[in-house]
Parts: sequence; C-alpha cells; structure tokens
Amino acid sequence: MIRGRLLTPVLIVFWLFGAVFAGLGQQATAPAPIGKLVEIKVPAPSLKNNLLGEPNELTVSVYLPPSYAAAPMRRYPTLYLLHGFLGNDKSWTLNGYQGMNLASVMDGHIREGKLRELIVVIPNSRSNYGGAFYINSKVTGNWEDYIYRDLVQYVDEKYRTIPTAESRGIAGHSMGGYGALVLGMKHPEVFSVVYALSPCCTALEGDMSATNPVWQKVLRLTSKEQLKLRPQAFDEFYTIALVALAAAFSPNPERAPFYVDFPFKEAQVEASTVGLEKNQAAYESWRARMPLYMIDEHQKNLKKLRGIFIDYGEKEQFSHIVIGGREISKSLAERSIPHVFEVYAGGDHSNKIRERFERRLLPFFSERLAPASP
Repeated sequence: MIRGRLLTPVLIVFWLFGAVFAGLGQQATAPAPIGKLVEIKVPAPSLKNNLLGEPNELTVSVYLPPSYAAAPMRRYPTLYLLHGFLGNDKSWTLNGYQGMNLASVMDGHIREGKLRELIVVIPNSRSNYGGAFYINSKVTGNWEDYIYRDLVQYVDEKYRTIPTAESRGIAGHSMGGYGALVLGMKHPEVFSVVYALSPCCTALEGDMSATNPVWQKVLRLTSKEQLKLRPQAFDEFYTIALVALAAAFSPNPERAPFYVDFPFKEAQVEASTVGLEKNQAAYESWRARMPLYMIDEHQKNLKKLRGIFIDYGEKEQFSHIVIGGREISKSLAERSIPHVFEVYAGGDHSNKIRERFERRLLPFFSERLAPASP
C-alpha cells in the first residue's frame, strides 16, 4: 500500500513532464508561417472608352507576407511587378519564369532571412493586342494612369501598405521592364525604386529600326485576323508586337482597322525595289515614348529615385535591348544619376529571369525600400 501511494505521485510527475516535452516538441516542429497569394478585381476607370474594348475592371494578384494576418498593426513596403508582352500576372505567380511560384519564392527568402517582408502586387495587363506597354493611349486606354493612380490608390486603401514613394517600388521584365522605367522616370512621387529586367522598347535602334524586314509585312497588313496572339515564329511575334507598340506609341483613332500610325512607310527606292522611309510624325511619337530619349526631360525625377537597376543577358536575342540598355546606362552616368547596370553571364531574353529575380531583384528592393513599420 505504502509503495503504491509513493508511486502514484511519481507517475503523475513523469506524465506531466512528458506532456510538457511533447508540447515543446510539437512547437519545435510546427510549420513556419507562410504568405498568402490572393486574386482580386480592381476598377480601372482610366481605361474607360478605349477603342479596343479593354475592360474597366482588371484582375490583380497580391502576395501578402507571412506576418500579415498575425500583425494587424504592421504596415509593409510594396513592390509592383509587371509582366512581359503576351504574358499575364500568372507569368510571375504560377509556374511562369522557369517554373517560378511567387509565393513559395517569397516565403523561402523571408524564412531564411534573405528578404524583408513585402507586399507584392502583380496586375494582369494583357490587352487585346497582347500588351499595352503601361502607357497612355487614345486607342488602348490610359494604362499609365491605371497603374500609378487607380491601382496604387486601390491597393493602399485595401491593404496595410506604407503609402509613400520611399516604401514603394516597381519592376518588370521585357515590356514590364519598359513600364517600370517609364513609370519610375515619370512618377518618382509614387515609385522610388526601379528594376528593369531586359527592358524592351527603350530605343528605336537595332531590330526596332527600319532594318527589321518584318516592317514590310506589318505595313501590308489589312485586318486584325492576320495577327497571331499565339505566335509560333519570330516574325509572327514581331508582327503582333509592332502593331501593339504602334497602338501604344502612335495611336490614330481615325485609321481603321488597327487605329495606329507606323513610324515607317514604304518608299520606292528604285524602279523595281521598295524600301522604307520615316513616317516623321509617328517616328517622333515613338522616340518621345522611349526611355533613352526621355532622360534629359526627366533627369531631375531620375535623381530623386532611391535606386535604379537595369540588366540584360549576354545572349540577349533582341538587339534593340542591348543597344538601349547600354546607351541608357551611359546617358545616366554622364548626368551623374546613380544606377546599377549589369550584363549577366549565360542569359538570353528569358532563360534566367527567376534566378535574377531571386538573386538580384529581391535583395535590391529589400535594401532600398524603406522598411516595414513596427
């Protein structure tokens, strides 16, 4: 009896300690908090009455960092991430660039201490021509206004952002890189950090010039049905891209069926040879919208930015991207505008975008954006 009475408390003590240790074990193996990717609809009043029938409400993907739900008083910096031509928001969020899944990439870098927590906003900006290049147009609608005004205002009202330029950045690939440069250049009161991955359409040089034989094909188009939104060859891609660029850069609501003017027109060179010459008004309109030629006008704005990063791969297929990137960096340096310019090894137009996003882009914004509030 005495022995039994002594054992009972001992067993109870062991049982209690066992329960405590088991609980500690469960805590130690509990999964780390993860972020959340949500899809929302955002009103786009700036696109109202466009000639291509673009909707005035658009899909936007938003990544909320791991602590967002558990820290209701905390506010976060915001990164606006723009996709390329013929892409959409899923290019970043769902098995896009090299199988990239944005939420898992962000969670992993935050968990490993490589990245401060950010809200990431990815608008779906695919238009009826495959992309509107994030600028205002009488034909495609005012996409610039939609991004920097409609979208930013909506996100700041709906989510716990830090609603200042110092805590707001913009980045993108190709067409998105172009958009990031132009929006950052024109609106430093909204975006303070810019990263352009292989930005397209920065200069009317190389394969963007009259030397590109696809211009002859484009100038002879007669209907929208000839455009292929799923191109299978390089010349098919160029055809739809050049029409889309004209709709953004030199719109003409009076000129059906595409409602554009092109920067070149056919000209008789010899009795049996047709060449190209400048269509001067449209040509100047294109130049006025290309970052290389916008630097002088906006150099005060550029000097206000907290960071500028421009890159492209050493095997970049589009020659105008190589020429434009190099010349923009040269022009910025001549005006003492701080920036980073990098030609990275082994890269072509899209083969290392995920790697660049993880190794260069995310650390750049984590370092340059004003951090989350306590």
